[in-house]
Amino acid sequence: MGRFTYIARDRKGERIEGTLEVEDRQAVLSRLQTMGYFPIKIEDVTPGPGVFGLSLRRGRVSPSDLASFNRQLADLVGAGVPLVKALSIILGQTRPGTLHDIVADINKNVQGGDTLAQALQHHPKVFSPLSVAMVRAGEAGGMLDDVLQRVADFSEAEEELKGKVLSSLAYPAVMVLAGTVVIVILLTVVIPKITGVYADLGETLPAITRLLIAITGGMSEWWPAGLVALAAGVALMRQFLKSPEGRLAYDGLALRIPVIGDVIHKRELSRFARTLGNLLRNGVPILNALDITVEVVGNAVIRREVEKLQPAISQGTAMATTLGESRHFPPTMVSMVAVGEETAQLDKVLLRVSATYEGQVDRSLKTLTSMLEPLIIVALGVVVGFIVISMLLPIMTLDPTAGE
Repeated sequence: MGRFTYIARDRKGERIEGTLEVEDRQAVLSRLQTMGYFPIKIEDVTPGPGVFGLSLRRGRVSPSDLASFNRQLADLVGAGVPLVKALSIILGQTRPGTLHDIVADINKNVQGGDTLAQALQHHPKVFSPLSVAMVRAGEAGGMLDDVLQRVADFSEAEEELKGKVLSSLAYPAVMVLAGTVVIVILLTVVIPKITGVYADLGETLPAITRLLIAITGGMSEWWPAGLVALAAGVALMRQFLKSPEGRLAYDGLALRIPVIGDVIHKRELSRFARTLGNLLRNGVPILNALDITVEVVGNAVIRREVEKLQPAISQGTAMATTLGESRHFPPTMVSMVAVGEETAQLDKVLLRVSATYEGQVDRSLKTLTSMLEPLIIVALGVVVGFIVISMLLPIMTLDPTAGE
């Protein structure tokens, strides 16, 4: 299978550019003639083999590039440009790389008769089920440009929330890392040299100093075994988390951690409300929307509660009734969902709920950061203080006449 770029003109004489993955040049000509295009130039751009004849893997597509693709496509389609031509224009403006290859494949599949949603579905690692469902609903409802704008807004909002979480935890993480490096250097480099001096004196050392020496000696002697134990523990933990029971237990524990659990809880509620609200807003049937929303919810405990919604709604039970039976959905949210169902504005209510919880997550993150920083400083201070006192105490208690 080769990759060929082409320049052609349609029946109106307009210039068309695109990429096809077919067997050979003759197949390109046949495909273009089938589409009613008159080829001007065909070029073989099949990538060469990578290391040892294997194709090299491409990198990931950044959320900003993906949002830009959605917005460009929305603008072109909204301006009345046919979908195939819009994809060809974007392809010509995209730098070589992963996104370029993906747009080329989407363009090829759309030219082959696929809908845009079907073409996006070939790249599940880039286009989520949520995006595909929204695009499918937009194509069916004749509002593809609006839907693509909303997909871009959604991905940017999700990335912004993720960025807030990471930026809030970055400084405490750097503090912990720096403090750990300092403590390890003290225990493995500085302390052994000082304890050697104390051993030459032949003095009885204080208990706290002997404890520190024992810790240092244990680290020097048993660090290979410690690394093996740590690796084994990580492997066992990962295996445990792969099981449904293990994931459920871990996520349940995470929700009970003070402050941190509150942030996780509100973030999951926000993600649930925003995803379901966007799907309903774009005309996706509620049962299909719930199927997709379940996959978006990350916490297994809350996901289990969301999974109860689809069978309940299928039997005629209101969503608010099912949510009200769970302790993980606050009464305020349940009441707003009930109002949304009664007024046939569930999508708008869910998006409003999502915005509310996103604001609460932002405030909770600031609170968490303000709590973590002094706690980390105190913890590091205690450890460093223990080391300093352990080393200075023998000097303070040293008998000045011992050497006479």
